Amino acid sequence: MLPKLEVSVQISSVGNSRLAYEESGTGFPVVLLHGLTFSRSTWRPITERLSDRFRCIAIDLPGHGESAGPPHSMEDLARNVNALLTSLGIGRPVVVGHSLAGMIATFYASRYPVAGVVNVDQPLDVVPFARLLRQLEPELRGPHFLAAFEPFRQSIGVDLLPEPLRSATTATQTIQQDLVLGYWEEVLQRSPEELQEITDEAARSITVPYLAVFGRQLSENERDGLHDRLSRLQLEEWPDRGHMVHLMEADRFTNRIAAFIDRL
Repeated sequence: MLPKLEVSVQISSVGNSRLAYEESGTGFPVVLLHGLTFSRSTWRPITERLSDRFRCIAIDLPGHGESAGPPHSMEDLARNVNALLTSLGIGRPVVVGHSLAGMIATFYASRYPVAGVVNVDQPLDVVPFARLLRQLEPELRGPHFLAAFEPFRQSIGVDLLPEPLRSATTATQTIQQDLVLGYWEEVLQRSPEELQEITDEAARSITVPYLAVFGRQLSENERDGLHDRLSRLQLEEWPDRGHMVHLMEADRFTNRIAAFIDRL
């Protein structure tokens, strides 16, 4: 049985956002960013296990949880997160991002000082996803958004989580058309090739250790692409654990993060 987590929940005005965040523990700072449609509370099974060793800051992205405001671009997200961390006196954290936030963490590390990056199940090969969104754009923008989004919802893999974790995670999820499309607007407005070039430039500029954990076995092309883009990549593939790999293997995941930080 894990001890009850004592958290400090606050809301900070930074840039053009009001970001809600919760803080627990002391020690080396670990910043945790959740995936699209979820909230900071999805990280609690992880922060419960990390906060006895590290200072954990879990943030609600704009439009999620208790953070007000419209969806933001990657640049704005990175800027506002940095403003929040600066206000907390945090200079070089380890930034952890799941899914969409794996991309945010990558962009953050390309622009601001970090000690390391942990990317949870976010491949940096964006072209296939961008092309798929363009094909589905009419349905996603229309009255049948929920039906068009359903394959994405299923791919997240919340249904694979055991109870009561499944219900607790589902309770944090808010699927809204304007929120989803707002965060996908960059993908829909730029060409897939331009997006890939921007992503590659960001990834190749990162010089700190970069841990990527996937809940499936990658293809050879995916694996080679990550190694090509990231000079200090540590790649882990945990087959059959799905997109919510960090929750499916919470003990293993937190131990891996702790080992990653210890070796920085």
